[in-house]
Amino acid sequence: MMRSPEFVRSPVLRRLLEYLVEQTLAGNGERLKAYQIAVDGLGRDDSFDPQSDSYPRVQVGRLRKMLELHYAGLSAQEAAGRHRIVIPVGRYNVELAPMAEPAATAPVGAGPQSLPNSGGDTAAFGGAAGAEDSQGHARSQASSPAPSGIDRGWILWVVRILLLLGLLYVIWLLAKPETASEEAARRDMRRQIAHVTILTEPASGNDALNTAAQIAEMHLQRFEMLAVTSAAHEDVSETERARAYQLVVRGSGSGPARANAPIFLALRHKASGTTLWSYEVNHDGTEIAAPDVEQAIGNGISEVARSGGVIIQHQRKLLGGDTSPGYPCLIAYDSYRQSRDPAERAAVSQCLDASAKLFPNESLVLQAQSFLELSRPRGKSLVPLTPTARGRDLAEAALRNNGTSALAQIAVARSAWARGNCPRATAFARRAIESNPLEPDTLGLAGSLLMACGDYTGAEPVLERASALNEQPGGYQISSLVITRVINGKRPEALQLALSAEKPELETQPNFLLGRALALAANGRVAEGRADWRALEKLVGAPSGAPASDVLARFTISPFFARRMQAEAEATGLVPAAG
Repeated sequence: MMRSPEFVRSPVLRRLLEYLVEQTLAGNGERLKAYQIAVDGLGRDDSFDPQSDSYPRVQVGRLRKMLELHYAGLSAQEAAGRHRIVIPVGRYNVELAPMAEPAATAPVGAGPQSLPNSGGDTAAFGGAAGAEDSQGHARSQASSPAPSGIDRGWILWVVRILLLLGLLYVIWLLAKPETASEEAARRDMRRQIAHVTILTEPASGNDALNTAAQIAEMHLQRFEMLAVTSAAHEDVSETERARAYQLVVRGSGSGPARANAPIFLALRHKASGTTLWSYEVNHDGTEIAAPDVEQAIGNGISEVARSGGVIIQHQRKLLGGDTSPGYPCLIAYDSYRQSRDPAERAAVSQCLDASAKLFPNESLVLQAQSFLELSRPRGKSLVPLTPTARGRDLAEAALRNNGTSALAQIAVARSAWARGNCPRATAFARRAIESNPLEPDTLGLAGSLLMACGDYTGAEPVLERASALNEQPGGYQISSLVITRVINGKRPEALQLALSAEKPELETQPNFLLGRALALAANGRVAEGRADWRALEKLVGAPSGAPASDVLARFTISPFFARRMQAEAEATGLVPAAG
């Protein structure tokens, strides 16, 4: 479990789980308290007050969720015969439950098996699992009676031996370690990724600084193109140092004024010592763990870690035009996603294919390949996605290899939408939003999918959040928000956004022309809206005056979305009602 991607990227939760397991195995599980977990397990100082600070309870809650996500991502073969680690609600000791029983509904102290103080059944931690059957009942250790007849007994024993050998072979297939090359490939890929070490100034910190640092770490862990480390990274190569960053959390003021003083975040490049970014969090005495302060810290972390953010832009500058397999290729892919420059596509596609050969199970590479495959150009067609089997398979493979990845989840949602499968598209769009609510690209795409599949109420706040995090949102994101506001009855706001977003490049995007035409007509400016509709007809190659359904079919994916847009266009007088 500790080698799974979600725990590799979460050093705080990894350390916390190790501590809870160690304490339970030592017989101290039932006596664990919030103060002990905070000080001994999470590194808080001795002055920690569990009555006023819920940090240990919050972290244990996150650990429960991380465990659920880890087991939910296992295939049936991976889960077969295993136990799951459970932390009962309201307690801190660790228990074991058979995979066949949902951990959330298992009775505390009944279904799950408390870990023994020493020895005992340690199957879930890598020991033998032969003492119990799949239902958790003890198996009889008595020898089977001798066969009554030689021929019949011989046949029964042969069958038993064959079944046992078959079972052992299946267990070996499921539990066999990675080959040296597979393990090296996985390790090397992760070692290439930029990493951030979080520091406080002063190093000893205080409650406010330590809490801010923990919140920053929690948010950084949402982003998959970097790793959060607890090591100082002194004994590394110059190449690795070039990918090393420090996030410094410091306060200001002294004495009574310190409680209301802002907290400052700064990003330093380890090799050069250059400060690349700084950010101020004003909390005016509010607890650092309060939702609005936590959100403010998250907004700053988004600027650093998101697609096209400070770290990726800096790495792009250092790497230049390098498209070597692995991390340099992923940086080049991120550049292509931001610019959509056709001249970059071939080189990015080639380096992703090379990366997939070296790192065949890397979710970041698989989801990037899915993106390129589904957005493959189709001549003069303006339909944005091509529903290919390969694009679907790549997205699903990315999800299998990292079930908690927001990028893999949104790739699955996108491939489902391309095939017209709105239930699956919306389900995984919502999962991606929950996994990383700080990545504007993911939020923009997820909100657009929700809008296209008819969830206008759910889409609007997601699209607004994406716009708030990104000062230069993409055309599809603006269009989706304009259309959503029109449908949700916020017509003046829709028109204001459409008119303020006018840029030359948007005039070549069908969805933007559609959204602006609807906003104009919905606000009584029908003549201007019809002019945009005529421009839309020309852009998609439809004859002037063609039925609205024919115009929409030339650039939309979802038939449901096309029908709703036609109804809106007719209701606002933008086009004549169908006869």
